[in-house]
Amino acid sequence: MANLYDLKKFDLNLLVIFECIYQHLSISKAAETLYITPSAVSQSLQRLRGQLNDPLFIRSGKGITPTTVGVNLHHHLEQNLNQLEQTINIMHSSGLKKNFVIYCPHFMSTKATLDPIKLLMDNHNYSIELHDVFLSSDSAEDLLAYRRADLIFSFSSSNNHSVACSLYHKLPFVLVCREGHPRLSENPTREEILNENFTAYLNDENSFKDYQEKAESLLTKRNIVYRSDSFISLLSVIGSSDLIGLVPAPAFEQYGPALNLRKVETDIRFPSIDIYMMYNRSALNSSAFASFIEELSLP
Repeated sequence: MANLYDLKKFDLNLLVIFECIYQHLSISKAAETLYITPSAVSQSLQRLRGQLNDPLFIRSGKGITPTTVGVNLHHHLEQNLNQLEQTINIMHSSGLKKNFVIYCPHFMSTKATLDPIKLLMDNHNYSIELHDVFLSSDSAEDLLAYRRADLIFSFSSSNNHSVACSLYHKLPFVLVCREGHPRLSENPTREEILNENFTAYLNDENSFKDYQEKAESLLTKRNIVYRSDSFISLLSVIGSSDLIGLVPAPAFEQYGPALNLRKVETDIRFPSIDIYMMYNRSALNSSAFASFIEELSLP
C-alpha cells in the first residue's frame, strides 16, 4: 500500500511535467503541450532536480538529452502514468470521444482509409471528421500532442515516445493515360512512353522525394509539363488531354472510369510508397480504441 503521507508531501504535477519534457526533449514544446509557460516548466524541472538530486536533463548540441537517472525515472513513470490516466478515464466513463478525427493525404480517401472509417462507424458507433491534407511528421506529432487528432496517416514515420507508429499500407503506383490516347498502344515500349509529356505530383516531404528519385531512374529524362499537389487535379488533366502520369493505384481504381482513364500496361515496375499510421499511445487506455486498433490489419 502506498504511503499517502509521503505522496502528499510530493508534488505529483512535477512528474507529469518531467514526462512531457522527456517525450519532446524540449522545454518549449512541453510548455505548449501543457498550456503553461516555458518559465513554469523550467521552474518545475528545477524543483524536481532538487528533490531527486540529479539534473535529469543535460545540454546536447542545440537540444537536451536525459541523464541515466532521467531515463530510469521515465521507464518507471510511463506505465504508472498510463495506468493513472486509464483509472481517471474509467471513473469519468470517457472512453473514446464520439467524434473521431482522422488526418490523411487526400488521395488516400479511398479503400485504404475507407476500411478503418467504416469499422469505426459500424462497429464502434462514432461519427468521423476526416481532414484530407498532407502532414509532415512534425505536424502530425503536434496534432496528436494537442489532442486535435485521433488517428493520422502519413508518408513519414515518427520516433516520438508518446506516439505509436506502424506501417499501415504500401501504396502502389500505376502509369495512366486517357482512353483513346492517339499514340499509346496497349503495350507501348519504354521509348514510346518517354516520347509523351508527363504530369508529376508536387511534394517536398523527404519520403516522397525518395519515391520521385526512384521513379525518375525508371523514366529517365521524362518531359514533365504539368505539376500539381492534388492527385485529383492530375487525374482530371490526364483524362482530358494527351498527358500521361504516375498515380496511386487506389485513386485510379476509384476515379479512373469516371475520368475516362486507362492503365498503361508496361514491364516497368514502379516503386510504391509507405503509408504510416500514428496515434497517441495513451489512447490505448480506452478499451474501444484498443479494440479498434486490434481489428485493423494491413490492406
